[in-house]
Amino acid sequence: MTRRTLGTTLAALALAGPLAAQAAMVAGPGGTAEQGRRMVFDTPPSASAASAPALDLAEGRLDAVDLAAGRVVINGRPVALHPQGLRVIGGAGQALAGPAALVAGQRVRFALEPGTAAQRRIVLIFIER
Repeated sequence: MTRRTLGTTLAALALAGPLAAQAAMVAGPGGTAEQGRRMVFDTPPSASAASAPALDLAEGRLDAVDLAAGRVVINGRPVALHPQGLRVIGGAGQALAGPAALVAGQRVRFALEPGTAAQRRIVLIFIER
């Protein structure tokens, strides 16, 4: 290696040293921060998320609660509760202990399981008061 080439190489390393250290600071486990940004923004939504059905909320008043039969009566209409998939959410957004928290006279918002079946069951209840 000639002196000129050696001098140029040393100068390049001296200048690249701080830049390499800076690049190492922003590099994450999977690459640089810029690579991570591109992955987040360029990734298409998954097919399962795009095809997941949305739950439409209806509202009403609980006229009666029959936990033994797994049914409630909302605005005079009997509706079955989903035995495994029911979630009950309180007024402050906290998850409650299932259908045991339901009491006749409560104002609720509820969602029926997705689909077109005539006898869809309730899968989500928000207790308003």
